[in-house]
Amino acid sequence: IILTGFSALNKLLGREVYTSQDQLGGPQIMYPNGVAHEIVEDDQQGVSSLLKWLSFVPKNVGALPAVRESGDPVERKVQWRPTPTPYDPRLMMAGEGNTAGFFDKGSFKEYLSGWGKSVVVGRGRLGGIPFGAIAVETRQVEQVIPADPADPNSREAILPQAGQVLYPDSSYKTAQAINDFKKEGLPIMIFANWRGF
Repeated sequence: IILTGFSALNKLLGREVYTSQDQLGGPQIMYPNGVAHEIVEDDQQGVSSLLKWLSFVPKNVGALPAVRESGDPVERKVQWRPTPTPYDPRLMMAGEGNTAGFFDKGSFKEYLSGWGKSVVVGRGRLGGIPFGAIAVETRQVEQVIPADPADPNSREAILPQAGQVLYPDSSYKTAQAINDFKKEGLPIMIFANWRGF
């Protein structure tokens, strides 16, 4: 493998195509295509996010999931209710303000939100037990396809995607999440209100 920067590629191509390393794989490339799970502001926030993710994973392969004490009573009701119009499924899972969602208060964490946007995946706790979660986005979203600087005719494309529909990117994201949860030994909660199901 040969690793190089944008200036070496410009020399190879014989023209100024790339203006920064970010065009070769920075956040604006890696986040919308599902390679990066999350974008953070600084190293401290990155470490905090990693620790939150690891808090859901068992200590050893094959061990039981990492159960934690929960401030929410196990018998509590899910207070958040979906509306007849499109709604944010994150509110259903995390709650909103003082209205309890499906998972324990403050425990739901979304991943891969920049890619396959018609599906929401994440991890949360229910009665202190960690779960993988998959939910359908009910609102219309936009898929952003970045322009390829090496192709002079390429332009950024923004494609609308209807809510409650599986597209190729969201189907792959769903399959990847199921695989990840299986490897992590997490039970999976799927909120499947896709059209046609």
